Amino acid sequence: MLIEYLAGDTLIHRLDVRTKMFGFLGFMILSFLFEDPIYQLIIVFCTGLLAFWIKIPLRKFMVMVVPLIPIIISIILMTGFTFSPGRFDRISSQAVLFYALPGDRLGATVGGFLMGTTFILRLLGMMIASTVLTLTTTMDEVTQFFQKMKVPPEISMMLTTAIRFIPTLDKKRRQIVEAQKARGTKFNEKGIIGSIRSYLPIMIPMFINSILMANSLSMAMLNRGYGLTRTWTSVRELSFEPRDYGTISLVVILLTLAIFVRFKLNLGVL
Repeated sequence: MLIEYLAGDTLIHRLDVRTKMFGFLGFMILSFLFEDPIYQLIIVFCTGLLAFWIKIPLRKFMVMVVPLIPIIISIILMTGFTFSPGRFDRISSQAVLFYALPGDRLGATVGGFLMGTTFILRLLGMMIASTVLTLTTTMDEVTQFFQKMKVPPEISMMLTTAIRFIPTLDKKRRQIVEAQKARGTKFNEKGIIGSIRSYLPIMIPMFINSILMANSLSMAMLNRGYGLTRTWTSVRELSFEPRDYGTISLVVILLTLAIFVRFKLNLGVL
């Protein structure tokens, strides 16, 4: 998931943060309603259109997806061999492709591989949806959302600060890696002990930098009078606009239609 705010003037940027959170919740419910990968593919496609709308670079998504390829393959293989034919409702999903062990044991089912594909598409859709949410929402809006949800100010400040400093720490990590490589540090040692040893030159400076950043932040907050008053003010107060009511209505209609298709028509199952 990408964290840094992407400035823009699209409809998604101008929506109230509560509307965005409600839409994200609706997406989560919609994603878990269907098991058929075709339905999941439609959901991912629609979410990808939102990402294309706010002009998220495709290269950033590839950076997130490529490291997950071994996990994707593992999930598909695991579900293919562990989901028994009795787990599925459709006859086509109950078919066994082959058996991995003699005596017709550990069979690979069609439904198992389809379910693994559904899991992958669901994960991909969540990555895209969460990225769209974070890239179109400022930290000030997130803080105000926590205020509206009656979250204590200290916890709200802690959460928003942690989210805000993720990109900063990632930049620090890249700087440290480049500096250590320039000093001749090798990061490809074999074995568990070798992997731990190779990452020590990164983790120790990261911890030190994190402590120094936290200390500087606490001093800056004290100098600005943080904690002097319990009343928080914002430059712009949250308020619902007609576009928010329209978006919420659209989400409710889509969820109602999806529930009807899933439970009344019994579609989207394996």
